[in-house]
Amino acid sequence: MFYSIAFFVAFALGVVMLVTDKNLRTNFGYMSSGYFLHWYVILLVTIATVVGGALLVLVRSRMSVKAGAVGSGLIVAIFLGDILTYGEVGNGFFKSPSSFANYLFGVSYYGGDIRFLYDAMLGVYIAAFIAGIVLLSTTRKNPASPVPTPQ
Repeated sequence: MFYSIAFFVAFALGVVMLVTDKNLRTNFGYMSSGYFLHWYVILLVTIATVVGGALLVLVRSRMSVKAGAVGSGLIVAIFLGDILTYGEVGNGFFKSPSSFANYLFGVSYYGGDIRFLYDAMLGVYIAAFIAGIVLLSTTRKNPASPVPTPQ
């Protein structure tokens, strides 16, 4: 199913982000052991994405497409809501939501390897959400034909 490709692309982007982004792992160098909370969120989203993509391939039903659309929509909401956590990042490194959004969406470069990964992932999830809605709307089941009434 072509719809699952978006989920596998998002999974690959998530893996690249988890492996390469030092800012995500260390909270801009403020953590020397363990991982920063946002790293775990991306890990959970990445795992959920690959599971969702696999289910889309294996189940092939309208219900799985609905789950994919809802899941990708929730991830979009999480990614956009993440901007509001600016105060937790880098022990107050970002002074406003807009400064954190500039970092996340590659407008300003603050070092690290996240540049364009976050917005690429967000774009893939938005595309998956829209594709899921389109698939659901174009594959609606036709209502049962009316039963003839006796005369």
